[in-house]
Amino acid sequence: MRVDHERDSCVSEYQAKEQKRRQGDKKALKPLLSREVFDGFSGVIDARQRNGETLESKFVGLDNSEIVSAELAGRKTSVTVRFIADLISATRNRAGEVIDGDAAKVRRITDVWTFERDVSSRDPNWRLISTEGVV
Repeated sequence: MRVDHERDSCVSEYQAKEQKRRQGDKKALKPLLSREVFDGFSGVIDARQRNGETLESKFVGLDNSEIVSAELAGRKTSVTVRFIADLISATRNRAGEVIDGDAAKVRRITDVWTFERDVSSRDPNWRLISTEGVV
């Protein structure tokens, strides 16, 4: 396993999946996530829609990414990566009032995501199988 290449692939996957999550694009997310992760993301998206809330989010940049663990078991490889990213995020209610976050302030977040892929597959995409937000 080429560590730098795998980390770079996971960084690209993180950015793409985060963008789709923030946009509420469940159709695009479904094939990229495990059932458990999709259900969690989908539940948050659905609740926001039910409550008439909108998420405004801008990815400012990735400060750091570090492989926490990597494992190869048969044809499956998994990589756990800690991401430290900066973003601007605010949730607004139906009236347009900010009810969570800050529409002008950059916030640093730390996520630990575990990706998995079948190394014998022609599909280069990593499936997100676990997420953890670190406070």
